[in-house]
Amino acid sequence: MKKKQQVFNGILLWVGLAFLGLMLQNFYNVLQYIFFLRVPIIVGLLLLLLPTISVNTGLSAMLKNLFILRANNQLVLVIGGAVLAGLATIEVFDIILYNSHLRFDVPQHQGIPEFLQYLIAIILSLPIAIKATQLSKKEIKEGDHSWEGWGIIFGVVAGAFLIITTHFAKIFFKSNQILEQVLLKIISFLPARIQRGYIDESSDLSYGIAEIAVFSLFLLIVYGLGYLIFKPRPIRNRFEVPALFYITLILSIMVVWIGGISFFNDVSRVPTLLLFLAISSASYTIFKVDHFYKIYLKNNWLKPTEEKWINIISQRLNNQQSEDKTLVVVCASGGGIQASGWTTKVLTGLQEELGSEFTKAIGWISSVSGGSVGTMFYLDRFGEQGYPEENQLKQIFKSATEDSLDATAWGLAYPDLLRFIGFPFVVPKAQEDNTATEQDRGTAIEIDWKGEMKNPNATLASWSDKIDQGIIPIPIFNATLVEDGRRFLVSPMTFSKHEDCKSIDFNTLYPEYDIDVTTAARLSATFPYVSPVCRPSQETTWNYHIGDGGYFDNFGIGTSIDLLDNLLESERCNQIKKVILIQINAFPDDENLQEEKGAPGWQMEVIGSLLALLNVRSSTQNEGNALNIKLLTDKYKCGYKDDEQEKLQQFLKDKSCQKGVEITHIPIKFPRGKINPPLSWQLTQEQKKAIQNAWEEWKITNSTVILKLKKMFPE
Repeated sequence: MKKKQQVFNGILLWVGLAFLGLMLQNFYNVLQYIFFLRVPIIVGLLLLLLPTISVNTGLSAMLKNLFILRANNQLVLVIGGAVLAGLATIEVFDIILYNSHLRFDVPQHQGIPEFLQYLIAIILSLPIAIKATQLSKKEIKEGDHSWEGWGIIFGVVAGAFLIITTHFAKIFFKSNQILEQVLLKIISFLPARIQRGYIDESSDLSYGIAEIAVFSLFLLIVYGLGYLIFKPRPIRNRFEVPALFYITLILSIMVVWIGGISFFNDVSRVPTLLLFLAISSASYTIFKVDHFYKIYLKNNWLKPTEEKWINIISQRLNNQQSEDKTLVVVCASGGGIQASGWTTKVLTGLQEELGSEFTKAIGWISSVSGGSVGTMFYLDRFGEQGYPEENQLKQIFKSATEDSLDATAWGLAYPDLLRFIGFPFVVPKAQEDNTATEQDRGTAIEIDWKGEMKNPNATLASWSDKIDQGIIPIPIFNATLVEDGRRFLVSPMTFSKHEDCKSIDFNTLYPEYDIDVTTAARLSATFPYVSPVCRPSQETTWNYHIGDGGYFDNFGIGTSIDLLDNLLESERCNQIKKVILIQINAFPDDENLQEEKGAPGWQMEVIGSLLALLNVRSSTQNEGNALNIKLLTDKYKCGYKDDEQEKLQQFLKDKSCQKGVEITHIPIKFPRGKINPPLSWQLTQEQKKAIQNAWEEWKITNSTVILKLKKMFPE
């Protein structure tokens, strides 16, 4: 664009903005009302636009599955919840609209006719109800084995029941003298100026005040029942409330709560958002609010030394008949429930193809985030013989792909919401094994996982015993220390000394404590905002907060490279002649370059730095991992140690020495084009089948790799 044209367009833009500003002054009263009604307007827009935002934008990978329901009873709850949110929004809107002239000395507006209120509430609920119905038809048919029309019918009945109940409650409480006197008595404690808007010119309750008080009480009862009835429990095949219902419930609560606060505060020009954040921040400080993961004393567990894991690997390979041992090392990447499902499908699929000898050759599994969850379910089903029985393989995949989003949503809607709005003291603690644990969405998802486990009470100590007996390989759940950014290795084994600057493990930091296996997986899978960053529940010397392992290395490669280097340097494992490094990636690499037109400049100015930080993470980690694998492969191809310079020089000279350890890197990536993998903790039936089909496709396209592995692990 030419300079003169840019100048002209700039002048035109500013003249247009100035003219618009002048024109808006003619609508000053309208703008005032928009300000007073901002809370119900924002919630109303959220109800209308949430389906579009969740399905048709870049957030679809995280939010689309919210609208895919598995059963008719879930559809009933979502439709009813949407109607409830619509009713709450229009009730608050109507009361503020009618009473603003009393409270804020603005021109009077008539309230919305009651019939029109119910119609608007239905309109506000329709986008969520329609989108959920559209996206859930196939899922309900496959999962619930029934006609989705029943969910629609009973959902409409539930919505109608809410509207009819609200209507008759208004009629009853509008003329209820006892309620009116109680409310008038409460309001009388306020200064006279503050009472305006709650009391009209005739000293009676203003329009809608009694009704909204009763509606708020009704909402509180529904909210409380939801806590008691829908609280996650470690029960398999339990009824699961859809996360979308919790979202509508949160919107219902917040429009009444924040809308009421804004109506109260606007008369004194106190910014509601600022006050709300100040109260929330103060409550976090006063009540020392934080998120915790449960650790407990285990004095009878003798923590292994940092050398023991090498002996464990050596013993684990003793069952191989050949003197030259083959070690299998597995790295499982992060990526939510997609990674959990793909990890279990690959590991169980490899056992089906190669037999149990392959599984018994696995020395350790270095997993991250969703891959850690899949690893947990995989090892949970190992039998005494050292591998999962054939009849357990399908159950492993089923458990790893079960919905956990509802448990997370419950934690967000109850303990975490109460903390955030300034009521942390009303959140009850979960009592388990005489230990009180702070409830949050992290503990909720742990409880949900326990319902799918064969051994729900497994701990690092109990898995340490199984490792000693050669039953399971060593699990390493990679997490990140928030305070200093180091890798945090949660494992039954000890790998590092405290002065190690690269990583630190759980046993080194907390030598007197034990944790549940579900807690270990959760720490590794602390996906941003889905599960909270948390610290130990007991006061220790090292009260680090733990974040997702993907912050440091989303592929688990870094940990395996370090351990392999230490292992192959050890004289105790000089029989290892082959290492199979299996890298399980839950998402396809974007290897094909595409034309990039570039995002708008203003977008890059606002979030460009953040996008660069997020996008460079995976590419940089991939590049670094590939280099480290090559360096490790080259180092041990000739069999030289760190102090054997002659062999090193020989290898560098001719690159032909083949007397050492053969390290074979086998990446197993989820194929491109199968589905758009979700980033949430919920998979549809179609997405589960896509994972299974992707494995079958990988086996066909990589048949030579399978044949090579079969030669290494003959039946």
